[in-house]
Amino acid sequence: MLLIEIKEQVMAQTNNDVDDLGDFMPFLMDYINEGYDKMVYAWAEEHTSNERGAEWPRLNEDHETPKTPEWTHRALADWATWLVYRNGNPQKQQRGYPFRVAFEEVLAKIKDEGGIHGKVRNFFNIPR
Repeated sequence: MLLIEIKEQVMAQTNNDVDDLGDFMPFLMDYINEGYDKMVYAWAEEHTSNERGAEWPRLNEDHETPKTPEWTHRALADWATWLVYRNGNPQKQQRGYPFRVAFEEVLAKIKDEGGIHGKVRNFFNIPR
């Protein structure tokens, strides 16, 4: 999923609420990159960086794709949507909770799968 598609997904998930545009558009990249940093840490136990040549660079350009697996990309839009709603009134915060839960479920799945290192399985019933 391209970064522009993640941004479009956030717009769709917030119902293109024109009242919210001024509130969150200046911060949208920060919201997405915050979620990406959490995801990269769960996946590779490293943080994203703006440094040139970084192994896990922050997302900056609309044509960039996150380096985590494709099935995790939609969760970045979920995290950004949660942050948009979190800063609003109580009704908006309540609308945002399912998006937070969806993001946290993806993080849990990444950890369950072992991230970049894979899952370690121990078999105790097989003789050496």
